[in-house]
Amino acid sequence: MAPQSHFINVFLTIFLSVYVLSLSPSKIAASPALTAKVCSGKSILNRDFCLKALTTPQAAAAKSPKQLTNTVMTSAASNAQTTLNVITAMTKNPTSPGGLKALKTCEDVYKYAVRSFGMIPAELSEDAMSANYDVSVIGPEADRCVKALAAAKVNAPQIADGNRNLQYYSAMGSEITATLN
Repeated sequence: MAPQSHFINVFLTIFLSVYVLSLSPSKIAASPALTAKVCSGKSILNRDFCLKALTTPQAAAAKSPKQLTNTVMTSAASNAQTTLNVITAMTKNPTSPGGLKALKTCEDVYKYAVRSFGMIPAELSEDAMSANYDVSVIGPEADRCVKALAAAKVNAPQIADGNRNLQYYSAMGSEITATLN
């Protein structure tokens, strides 16, 4: 590792540790070091989102990376289900046949995401490497939804937010499960 790269990693770890420690005690995640490691990971797309997700009361109660993974995956599945509900409601009154096709693509993506996020904790107990792979491929699935909506010229801010969150949770799950390999 290049000295400059090492310095940046050390700086980020210290910075994030200080940031997490500066939060009120009820909001500190299971491990400031784990939080710093996860949120400074290469695949993390939004560090603020990561820090916020890892400082919830549920994350604070986690005593291990596995428990933290369970908490994050539960939140991810819930978030994906909320977006899936929006998509399902929109399919009942599509703006066009192309819009309906795009929404059906997004519906498939979110059904897959809800199912996959839900199975990561069980899979983690059997094979952390497979769980890491499986959670990593959820985020790129959101691109299918993004492209379908763009091609059909469907403007759906709630789905766009859901797609970003899907990618963020996938990246977080990937970072957390990587610590278990």
